[in-house]
Amino acid sequence: MQDPYLTLGVSQDASDDEIRQAYLGAIHRCPPEQDPERFQAIRGAYETLRTEKSRLEYALFDTELPTPNDLIARLAKGGRPGRPGIELFRELLRGTPQKGRK
Repeated sequence: MQDPYLTLGVSQDASDDEIRQAYLGAIHRCPPEQDPERFQAIRGAYETLRTEKSRLEYALFDTELPTPNDLIARLAKGGRPGRPGIELFRELLRGTPQKGRK
């Protein structure tokens, strides 16, 4: 499963309203008639994140490792110029980026 935060394009500290607005924008850009598989991914991400309680459940009980696409998307959001180093990939695979990294 792709990271629901990346699917909706919101940060992990987004509010309920920000998540709802991102969901509405995503389904407007990708209606079910156009791409049913992508629509289901967007719908699933919204269901996972729509309330503070569900976000807490996801944070505490999601045990899936990030997919390669999740790792690449996280690196792309970081805005680092050039090719990222192997250390950043290792940190992301462990799920614990070092403090002070942007």
